[in-house]
Amino acid sequence: MHGKTNHRRGQTTIDFLVGASVFLLTVGFVFASLSGIFAPFTGTEASDTLAADRGAATLVEDALARPGQPGVLNATCTRQFFDESLAGACSVDDLDEGMGIDAPDQVNVTVEEDGSVRNLSGSELRAGPPVPDRGSVVVARRLVLLDGEESDLYVRTW
Repeated sequence: MHGKTNHRRGQTTIDFLVGASVFLLTVGFVFASLSGIFAPFTGTEASDTLAADRGAATLVEDALARPGQPGVLNATCTRQFFDESLAGACSVDDLDEGMGIDAPDQVNVTVEEDGSVRNLSGSELRAGPPVPDRGSVVVARRLVLLDGEESDLYVRTW
């Protein structure tokens, strides 16, 4: 009654499929986690944040401000800064010089009021390349007084 039985078990297709799936999911998770581990050390967003903040502070407190009145912009120097065709005695008339930002960074500076770019004596207060629709853009905002009106000065870097 006790016949010989075969105690060997073969690997089935389902066992192989489950094992391969678990292995691939584990490898995928490891690669996804490793890319996030090194992201804080790339430094691009942190340097853009510092550049935007430093640029906004330089413009509002020194380059475009009335002497001794940080946050109150000199209308003549502000117009000269944004309109390249004008020349004058102001300390800054170039975007890169005024911002103190190295060439690799892209910078856009605008003075806005109620969400639209301000005009000052026929000059649109916008400098630099257009802000991209995609990607990481860092914004520094300062409240300024220009010709007796409150406006927002935005410095965008990417």
